[in-house]
Amino acid sequence: MATLTKNSYGKDRVRLTKVVRTSARHELHEYTAFLRLYGSAFEAVYVEDDNSYCVPTDTMKNAVYMIAKTKEFGSPEEFALLLTDHFVRRIDHVERCEVWIEQNVWSRILVEGKEHDHAFTKQHYRRTARCDHAKGAGEQGEMLELRGGVTGLEVLKTSGSSFSGFLKDSYTTLPETNERILATTVDAKWKFRSADAGHSFNSDAERALRVLLEVFATHQSPSLQSTLLLVGQRILDSVTTIQEIEMTMPNQHHILFDLSRFGKSNNNEIFYGTDAPSGVIQGTVSR
Repeated sequence: MATLTKNSYGKDRVRLTKVVRTSARHELHEYTAFLRLYGSAFEAVYVEDDNSYCVPTDTMKNAVYMIAKTKEFGSPEEFALLLTDHFVRRIDHVERCEVWIEQNVWSRILVEGKEHDHAFTKQHYRRTARCDHAKGAGEQGEMLELRGGVTGLEVLKTSGSSFSGFLKDSYTTLPETNERILATTVDAKWKFRSADAGHSFNSDAERALRVLLEVFATHQSPSLQSTLLLVGQRILDSVTTIQEIEMTMPNQHHILFDLSRFGKSNNNEIFYGTDAPSGVIQGTVSR
């Protein structure tokens, strides 16, 4: 006999744009929310055709917009905390709520060197947040875990990267190099030491992003793995509220184009990029 062993359900891709118009200088927040609810009571919806405990996913969607209207927040982390708190506190049989947020980052357009009050341009990366909030049960206390991060952060440098001394066997054709283009799209997720709603999550994200970019630019990299570790170490040194950081960095290759067929040399000038297949470098750096 087959039985239901795990279950959860929720709402995906709830898109929200919030404009704060408290002065002539508007603030713009644009999020996509993903929600999941967990609880033993929901099993009846699956196995007994009993919907009495089922919170409609449309209700979840509406809660996103109502909380955005009635609560003040200025970061994806704060918004994720508000949403999980709403479902865990408001509905008795919700044992756990997980919310993750993607934020489109908009910067003010400069007009004659000054930031415009209500005109923006979108950045090429997104902020992320993930909050997991569970009620306490028995001897177990309440659990609240919060993560922030960035995704889709494209970086490239034309010097300061090498790759040599790697293992070689009968299938190896890759030549060693002391100079190459290093390019990747960073997906970084950091876990906070505590989930204090009054904390300045935007400042932490700005500092972590600044450190990440500075290390990538200045590190004389023998491998993307080495750069990943140094990025993580420097972020933990700089942002004391972060406990650990998990990163994924695909190695996006740029290959020299053979110009010898046309009687021309190619002194690390003309490349073609490839997006598949790509190496994938992952690592977690913890205190």
